Amino acid sequence: MIFAGKVLLALVASPLLASCAVQSEGPYRDTTAPIGVTTRFDAALFSGSWTLWEAFGPAQAGTVVFEQVDGSLRMSGSAAQALAGDYSPGVQGELIPDSTARETLVVMWVDEDFETAAIGTVSGSFGAILDRDGIVPPDRAKAARDILSFYGWDVSALERTAL
Repeated sequence: MIFAGKVLLALVASPLLASCAVQSEGPYRDTTAPIGVTTRFDAALFSGSWTLWEAFGPAQAGTVVFEQVDGSLRMSGSAAQALAGDYSPGVQGELIPDSTARETLVVMWVDEDFETAAIGTVSGSFGAILDRDGIVPPDRAKAARDILSFYGWDVSALERTAL
């Protein structure tokens, strides 16, 4: 009887626990929702080191660096290994990869001081909030999340990667 009770408990609890599990793979975005770029984007101001503050799904904590090289933006850094490489400017705020192995990045939002940004792919396989020093004030965190949500991202799946 005790064994049967444990089996019944396992059968009932397993789906409940599974429903609480964090999604480990994208897409994290409803691709039927529109997506847009920020008109504030400026490659020179966007260049430099950023801390990966929050990201969708498992992400490597660390930095993302954008560097202007021969008319492109080169993305590198410990938190950008899968996306590392050169990106050509498309429309303002759109970064087109030089390799078909990577997706186009969209800079959806950046604050007026270029301290915090929301970026991601159209497919929703990657999305993140970046910050220059990794300390995002509540108003900028809310603004970045609101923009992501507006463009169809499941912000409940964001995971903090910086303290």
